[in-house]
Amino acid sequence: MREARISNQLRRSARDRSVPDRRDQHLYADAALYDILHAPQTAQELNGVERFAASLLETPLPKQVWLEPACGSGRLIRLAAKRGRSAIGFDRDEGMIAYARARAERVGLPLRLFQADMTRFAQAVEPASVDVAFNIINTIRHIEHDDDMRAHLAEMARALRPGGVYIIGISLSAYGHEIPTEDVWIGRRGRCTVTQIVNFLPPVTPAERAARRERVLSHLIVERPRGVEHIDSTYTLRTYNRKQWLDLITSAGWAVLATADDQGNPHEPTEPGYAMWGISPKSSHG
Repeated sequence: MREARISNQLRRSARDRSVPDRRDQHLYADAALYDILHAPQTAQELNGVERFAASLLETPLPKQVWLEPACGSGRLIRLAAKRGRSAIGFDRDEGMIAYARARAERVGLPLRLFQADMTRFAQAVEPASVDVAFNIINTIRHIEHDDDMRAHLAEMARALRPGGVYIIGISLSAYGHEIPTEDVWIGRRGRCTVTQIVNFLPPVTPAERAARRERVLSHLIVERPRGVEHIDSTYTLRTYNRKQWLDLITSAGWAVLATADDQGNPHEPTEPGYAMWGISPKSSHG
């Protein structure tokens, strides 16, 4: 989290050498920029997932199969493969999968990637084969409706082996007690620097709370030797308070095994607040 004045300084510093902007472009339209932006956090994020997964698996196997839904540019699942997992990733965006596949092939990683939606993917995965599935940093909140979320969990239940776990990282809402916030993220690769200034606008009015949508405003500043480019995008994320999240998990036939912070250490989720939830189909763990 950074102060708002930082983002104002960034905007001013880029103003004099801009190239034509790509206004209102989807945040994930350029897989390379997305990968550069999030690369600095990748190892730390996967370390947390690994630590949490190790505490959850009842019968760890020597060669674990890991699955990442909505893997984006493949940055996390690539690292999982590099660390010795049999790794599978999918995303509904064709460009993301093409980028992820090219990066994996370039370094010879045995990584399986395919294009699919989070609500329809199980037919592409061997039934009861996955040890650990993970979906962190609020990616799950791109699923817009509870029925779609239950469909996603039904698909995942078919993919997980008995004793397998699904790790979901999600921020819970505290309706009526949240204010707009701003984050600044910076990633660099070679002579390209990508800065994201992102504003989160929680639901405030009764109608907004009923709709359960958090509005997200993203402003990317892409700095290259040829100049600076600005890319704006807007999207929404599904909101859950603790009760809504637990009710959904239960109604889908899943159970909570444990919760952890982003480093994989035991943690009790708060409202508002981010945590990782380790869940499993009830039939798998009784």
